[in-house]
Amino acid sequence: MKALTTAQHQQLLQHLVDLGRRAIEVKTHPAGVEYTSLMISFLLHNMSATETLLRLIKSTGNDWFPVTIGYIIDRSIFEVMINAHFITKDPTQRSRQYIEYEHIIKKKELDTFQKHRDTTDALWHEFIGLVLEHELSAQASVINESHEKVKKRFQRTTKKGKEISFENWAGKSIREMACEVDHEIEYDIFYSGLSSFTHANVRLADQFLRFSPSGLSWTQKSVDFHVGNVFRYAATFFSCFLGLFGVQFGTWTEQDIAKYW
Repeated sequence: MKALTTAQHQQLLQHLVDLGRRAIEVKTHPAGVEYTSLMISFLLHNMSATETLLRLIKSTGNDWFPVTIGYIIDRSIFEVMINAHFITKDPTQRSRQYIEYEHIIKKKELDTFQKHRDTTDALWHEFIGLVLEHELSAQASVINESHEKVKKRFQRTTKKGKEISFENWAGKSIREMACEVDHEIEYDIFYSGLSSFTHANVRLADQFLRFSPSGLSWTQKSVDFHVGNVFRYAATFFSCFLGLFGVQFGTWTEQDIAKYW
């Protein structure tokens, strides 16, 4: 991370997006098609997220840039970076585990809709009925069967012998994953603040609050410091991911990224 201006970080991000486009014909990684597919999907997400930030600043300018939305986008880039590094530690097994967790998600979705199917709220009853009738009920047997095949992989046994289901695909928090891939400092410094804007805690509200001698006021006008942070964080996280991607697929080097800084 270097002391660049907001405009320089924006220019840097555009270079990173352009660099990412060079991976369009990347070859399948030795770890398999699942790992390759995930890493390309992560790359495309980060490119889309970055381009969204650049389009927002172009349409709003610095003064009215939606900082809270920018921080939410930054958090997604950070989480992709951490997940990608964690999967790469054991790419074949962890990429399959990541993908198979979809069966857990689908089972939870099915159970949730079935749980509320008898609601007395007319509008909800109609909506849930339509989803079950035209989508989930037809898939229920496949969803249940697929869930049974993988559910043991996403459970752990407590010291008292109780089976506890994972809360995410890895069975670890973002912080635990970050620590395992030597990103503890990045997590501790950045993640709590970025999470404020996803969880709508007081730091989100503070972005709109202004103090003056005449009293309090609220405005959507942004603060330069936070606009700069949004682009600084995005550039840092995206660069880190691209560095990993380049090593894994031989598409570019650390020097190719560093020269834009």
